[in-house]
Amino acid sequence: MADLAQLNGSTKRQEPDKRDNAGEPDAKKFKEDTSNESGDFGGAAKSSCRSPETAAQQSYQRLVPKGYSMNPPPTDRAVRVYADGVFDLFHLGHMRQLEQAKKAFPNTYLLVGIPNDIETHKRKGLTVLTDKERAETLRHCKWVDEVIEDAPWIVTPDFLEKHAIDYVAHDDEPYAGTDTDDIYKPCKEAGKFLVTQRTEGISTTYIITKIVRDYEKFITRQLRRGTPRQDLNVSWLKKNELDIKRHAVELRDSIKTNWTTTGKELRDEIGRFWSPQPQSLPTLSIPENPVGSAFAQIDIGRSASPHTDFATGYSLGLIGGVRSWMQARTNSNRGSKAPSPDDSDPSDEEEVLQKPDHSKVT
Repeated sequence: MADLAQLNGSTKRQEPDKRDNAGEPDAKKFKEDTSNESGDFGGAAKSSCRSPETAAQQSYQRLVPKGYSMNPPPTDRAVRVYADGVFDLFHLGHMRQLEQAKKAFPNTYLLVGIPNDIETHKRKGLTVLTDKERAETLRHCKWVDEVIEDAPWIVTPDFLEKHAIDYVAHDDEPYAGTDTDDIYKPCKEAGKFLVTQRTEGISTTYIITKIVRDYEKFITRQLRRGTPRQDLNVSWLKKNELDIKRHAVELRDSIKTNWTTTGKELRDEIGRFWSPQPQSLPTLSIPENPVGSAFAQIDIGRSASPHTDFATGYSLGLIGGVRSWMQARTNSNRGSKAPSPDDSDPSDEEEVLQKPDHSKVT
């Protein structure tokens, strides 16, 4: 049996076909360092402290399922590797699995199987995308050479023979079925199972959980984009509840924005009003229409909703009210000021002089 060097087109001498007592191929047959091409995703062959033969052996051992052996790959054609799955909401974990399967050997033809919706919904549950949509998504993945639709949920020997499959690629965790604790056990026993590594932290379940957790945020997002509530399966009552929450947030943000915009000017005027030297208090320039003046000074842009208009008017009304109070207070202070002797009316003095003095006794 030829070694892996022959798969790479090398002219090195072939090693004899040796097997250990367990029937597993001798690791020396895979002594070439093919870490960049044969799926060594753990970096086993990247260390300079190990020999190429040791690194290749560890790389090969990563492909072999625990407790089983793996058949040697064919040398006269491309190695046909099969990976099956639901592949709903195609994500990074799916891509990395298919990449590992494609790079397991220097010359690999990767087939990917998609069970139909009836089988998937019965065995695993509801999916977001249909079987046709999932299959079409896989056809656009650069690692995939062929997509097999309506694939069986459990891989059978007849299916392997029909498609001339050499290995079935999947992670090594037991995948239970209705009548078995591991549906891939027959493939492992036949030496036709190839181990791929899972990507932690990402899965279809994780993505759906995030969407369900932020349900109201995503519903509000879609409603603002014009999606009809019927398409979102949202009742009229729920839609109006979300609208009220959204308008409350807009109201709060608009008041905060408008108040901050004119806050500095208003603080300066209040500071001058409460100055300890009222005689030097400048006359406040109060426009006839404070609200209109405030609108002229604030670039509020086009409002997002009637509630935003209300928020703008409300905040500007507060500002105008404060200024009106300051004007009234200023006028009141001026009216209560005691008149000075210089301000007395001359007519009052003449009236006193002309009035007879009855206090004297004649």
